[in-house]
Amino acid sequence: MKTETITVYVNDKPKRLFVGMQVKHAIGARATRNVRAHRAVVLDDDGNRVDVDGALFDGARLRLAPMDPQTFADEVRREAG
Repeated sequence: MKTETITVYVNDKPKRLFVGMQVKHAIGARATRNVRAHRAVVLDDDGNRVDVDGALFDGARLRLAPMDPQTFADEVRREAG
């Protein structure tokens, strides 16, 4: 039986992962902690935020970027209404 893998790109670096793995597996444990602590954000190729528990597909392009505290505070205020 053939093991299926996909290739995703994190900050333009290719990563081979098994089908069914999530964004957190592609970016790693430290980056996942930073995203969950609102110190970083994961963006897709179109600039949309991606959740660390999100699904991956072959050829996905992710960008890991730092999030400044002011941006996070602005988002919280906006969501609070």
